[in-house]
Amino acid sequence: MLTDIIYINLLTNSGKGVQQYMRNTSDPIKENSNVMNAQGGEKKVMKKILSVALSTAMAFSMFASVAFGDTAVSPQQQFDALKAKGIFNGYPDGTAGLDKDMTRAEFAKVITKLLGLKEITGTLSYTDKNYTAKNWAVPYIEAVTAAGIMEGKNVEKKIFDFNGKVTVAEMATILTRALDLEIPAETDNTAAAWAKGYAQAAINAGLIDAKANFGANASRELLVGAAYAIDEAQSLKVTSYTVSEAGKVVEFKISDGETVKVTLDKALEANKETEVKFTYKDKEFTEKVTYVVTTATKVEKVTAANLKEVTVAFDGTVDEDTATDISNYSLKSGKAIKTATLSDDKKTVTVELQGTLNNNKVDFLNVSNVKAGNVVVSAKDVEFSIADNELPKVESVKSLGTKSVKVVFSEPVQLPAQGNFELDGKAYFGKITQPTLRTVVLTPYSTSALTVGDHKLTVVGAKDYAGFVSLTSTHDITVVEDKDAPTITAATATLESVTLTFSEEVDPETLDSDNVYWKSGTDKIKATGTPKALADNKYKFTFDKANALPTGAVLIYVEGVKDYSGNQIAKDTSVTVNAEIDQTRPEVRKAEAIDSKHIQVTFSKALLNDSVKEIKNYSVTDKDGKVVAVKDAVRSGNDNNVITIELYTALSTGDNTVTIKNIKDNTRLGNTMLDYSGKVNLADVTTPKLDSKLVSVSNRTVIVGFDKKMDPATLADYSNYHVQINGDRVTLTPELADITVLNDSKAVSIKFVETYKNQPVVFAAGNSTTQRNVQNLYVLGVKDTAGNLLKQFVDNSGLNVIPTTADITVGLATYDTDYTGHSAALTAKNTIQVKLSSSVSSAPKDAFTVTNAAGNQVAIKEVVLDGTSVVKLVLENDIGTATSGLNVKVNVNRLVTLAGSSATVADQTTTVLDKVAPVVKPNVSGGYQNLQVTGETIKVEFSETLKLDTAANETLLAKDFEVVRYFDNKKLVAGNDFTVSFVAGNEFVTINLKDGASRTADTKYTVNFTGSKYLTDDTVVKNEVASFSNIQTDRNVLEGATGTAVTTATTAVVKAETTRVQADVTAAQTLVTALPTGTAKTDLQARLTTVQNAIDAATAADKAVADATAAVVKAEGSKLQADVTAAQPLVTTLPAGAAKTDLQTRLTAVSDYITAKAAAQSAIDAATVKANAAVAGNATGQYPASAITDYKTAITAAQAVVDNANSTTANLTTAVSTLGAATTAFEGTVAP
Repeated sequence: MLTDIIYINLLTNSGKGVQQYMRNTSDPIKENSNVMNAQGGEKKVMKKILSVALSTAMAFSMFASVAFGDTAVSPQQQFDALKAKGIFNGYPDGTAGLDKDMTRAEFAKVITKLLGLKEITGTLSYTDKNYTAKNWAVPYIEAVTAAGIMEGKNVEKKIFDFNGKVTVAEMATILTRALDLEIPAETDNTAAAWAKGYAQAAINAGLIDAKANFGANASRELLVGAAYAIDEAQSLKVTSYTVSEAGKVVEFKISDGETVKVTLDKALEANKETEVKFTYKDKEFTEKVTYVVTTATKVEKVTAANLKEVTVAFDGTVDEDTATDISNYSLKSGKAIKTATLSDDKKTVTVELQGTLNNNKVDFLNVSNVKAGNVVVSAKDVEFSIADNELPKVESVKSLGTKSVKVVFSEPVQLPAQGNFELDGKAYFGKITQPTLRTVVLTPYSTSALTVGDHKLTVVGAKDYAGFVSLTSTHDITVVEDKDAPTITAATATLESVTLTFSEEVDPETLDSDNVYWKSGTDKIKATGTPKALADNKYKFTFDKANALPTGAVLIYVEGVKDYSGNQIAKDTSVTVNAEIDQTRPEVRKAEAIDSKHIQVTFSKALLNDSVKEIKNYSVTDKDGKVVAVKDAVRSGNDNNVITIELYTALSTGDNTVTIKNIKDNTRLGNTMLDYSGKVNLADVTTPKLDSKLVSVSNRTVIVGFDKKMDPATLADYSNYHVQINGDRVTLTPELADITVLNDSKAVSIKFVETYKNQPVVFAAGNSTTQRNVQNLYVLGVKDTAGNLLKQFVDNSGLNVIPTTADITVGLATYDTDYTGHSAALTAKNTIQVKLSSSVSSAPKDAFTVTNAAGNQVAIKEVVLDGTSVVKLVLENDIGTATSGLNVKVNVNRLVTLAGSSATVADQTTTVLDKVAPVVKPNVSGGYQNLQVTGETIKVEFSETLKLDTAANETLLAKDFEVVRYFDNKKLVAGNDFTVSFVAGNEFVTINLKDGASRTADTKYTVNFTGSKYLTDDTVVKNEVASFSNIQTDRNVLEGATGTAVTTATTAVVKAETTRVQADVTAAQTLVTALPTGTAKTDLQARLTTVQNAIDAATAADKAVADATAAVVKAEGSKLQADVTAAQPLVTTLPAGAAKTDLQTRLTAVSDYITAKAAAQSAIDAATVKANAAVAGNATGQYPASAITDYKTAITAAQAVVDNANSTTANLTTAVSTLGAATTAFEGTVAP
């Protein structure tokens, strides 16, 4: 069956897109009388048709599975679906007639319905028989004709042939044209020649099977299949949707089974219907979506309609405990928060302030750690406007029995006075209480003022916190006698608190913590402190740690509570609570720098003071990662949940890091926090300074450098500069100079023009009538990025004036004006900073030479520039913390400034300022060990010479040391269990132990040093010694008072270790041998044996040196090769050192002498032979007699040098040289 083949083909090609087959519309189309004609119509109509037709073609591809088999939709089911929509009607007998051929009229109707064309009546464009207004097909034929989709078979005769058939080829052609498919150059089908291209395009697009009979009539079943696919494409709809990612993403499920993911620019507002638009398969969808939220995912908005409350609306419900924790909220303005109350629907928190907000201003709220289901809601810097522009008014008035009236206001009001109320037309006289800021309770002094019945209360002039007063209002009250005592309706508890809800408003004056208790046996364990009002009828009572509730069910007794009618809660009222064990760890809510030396950390709950005081629980580093020593930590806050950390030195501006661990809460369980590390930002309030100045007279340029990044807008603002020209001070203008911001806004270049108002501009002193002499530049209101004004401008010091009459070039400048005489400073063990007079853009390593006290050069690893005039030299190795003898030489000519290379100047040298704190000497594995024990003392060595401030003493210094005995973990008390001693000029502090009486075992000690402003290095800077912690002594301190013998022996061993003299070792050995067996003797003997071994080794080495020396001396005396040969092995076997080097040098000299003497004798012997063989005369080959005589004289002289025992190697070498010259001269006299 033909239709079956087409369906299979469409399914097979469902992955192909129509686009790849679209043809060039400029290609000509050949017409044929057998083809249904498609004419051009209105452009707008054709655009609509083309759009729908394109969807049709895509439908054939994309919906093949839907239409033709995947979902088992049969042709009959397709027909039924289309019939229901009025696209098909079927035959009078009720059949679909799928096996029948489709007619041109049926085709016209289906196209009209599918494309949504307007049916046309009242027009008859064709003359076919029975083509009248009564013909059912006329409105559809007229519609496709008007749209230019179909025309008559015989145009001239206006015959449409509505009962005529449609061939498969004609159908393919119309589809190809409608969809503007690409007509391929090559074809492979059985269609007629005129239709081959169209048919192939339809085949390639998957619309027609290649094996179809193109000459046959197209069946209704084929038309039904195509129409169904088109209708499905046009009938896409959303069946469902889901919202995710906090309302940012919506996924729509489409009726074709696909899912469309839409990411929104703005997240949906929770629980609010919102329209979302998207496009799918060329169809635009507009869907109404509601993001349904029950638990909160975010802060929806923040408002402030009065000056005492901030309202925080969440997009869902939140956890009450965390939502009412005031430490979870903070205002950027720094306003203190008093309470946080959650609404009944658990979606809104009202934050009440200690003070008041500023009306008609903007503030920012931070929210953190509010739990909502399994998520935590936080929000940073939520902006809100404070606008209290409403008068306070009375919302309700309620009788509290016959003694009191409760008045509820629309907003917080200040405590009213009696004059603000009238009761039954008379001035009110009675007590006024204010349980909450919105609630006032009036209790008349007259017991008959509130009798049972109707009364009127007039309220006038109640004042809110913006100063607005309420208008006069009168309210009816029906007083009913209250004889019912309050009861407890709800109770919850933790181990440390109980929250009670009463059946009615209770008089807070009757609430007493002593009357709320639990029992341990017959003892009443009472609450402490003042009850905290959560509502008029809800209060929280606190039990301190010592009185904490037991776990499990426990009875809470409540006594003495009364309502405002004086009805008292029943005697022995009790309620059972199950105290929940608080297993919640304390968490850091906020950490902020109060000032440069104090950090305030707010926790989520009350803290255990003992854990707060432990300094080792805190570490602070500045923005460069350097440790800032912690001096103290103090617990504070109304809820004991705030820690103030005091530092020895200031934080750096910007982000510092605080790390906190081991802090416990004040619950019975003592929950320990998880380690916390966070940033603490110290606001930049430091004024920027002029860092450098460069002046180039020839280039008319001034370059000004600053010590920090500046606001580029202020640097480029001409009004921030004045210039003095010929004695007149004027504002700089673009006509005078160009301003260029340099170096990431750390510098600015001001280049003056060549001429101004027809006169040359020059940098020169004095006034002139012929040129513009620029004499000074004034730098005024420039600011840094934090808005701080230039220091030299603010302080009126005059240092913001830059003379321009002479060049200012780069060179060394003072590093720190507090310590003149230094242009460089050691800022870390491996870092030297060099201060120049201007910033530089290039500074190679070879421009700097660092030398130490010994004159040795210190290697530089790299040079770091940061845009300022300070150059950082990073050294290859640490050089310690002292700078004595340290120098830096700068080759200024190798530096390049922002103005270019410097002029040729001499190298400049500077000493180095010590800016590094002394540190405790580190232990070396297998080598040096600090904290050396000698008897009852511990020697603590530091990295350089120290000094104790004259304002302090050793007693005060001892308090900065913490000494812990290892064996029993006892923390020694300064002054009682130990003292310290220090001698000026030393590099160490001695700890003197006084705990012998309680020391029952040999033990090591651990020493901590918290830092001290009194103990410094011995420099002009007085750098405070750095803190250290947990360093153990190098050995045990012996049990108890060690006795005279051990002390004496220890002293003797120490002396032997120092002198390494045999007599001292022998004396110490006698004392050690006499000690009783034990740890002390073993330890001292080991130390003494080490010394003895060293002496023995030194003695053996000394003998070897003596033997070698004797052999060398013998060789020097004899000058014989045999003696040299005998001495050489003795020298070779010596250990490396000065002695070996010296002896080898001497022996080599002897060897060199012997060699030189032998060479000289050999030269003499050869010359003697030559002289003796010479014949005196004038004949050829003969020599003058005088020449022979002179030559022999030279030989004799050389022999005399060789024979002289005092001749040196140099003498011998000279003799040989002289003899050689005589030989040359002699040979030159031979007769030719």
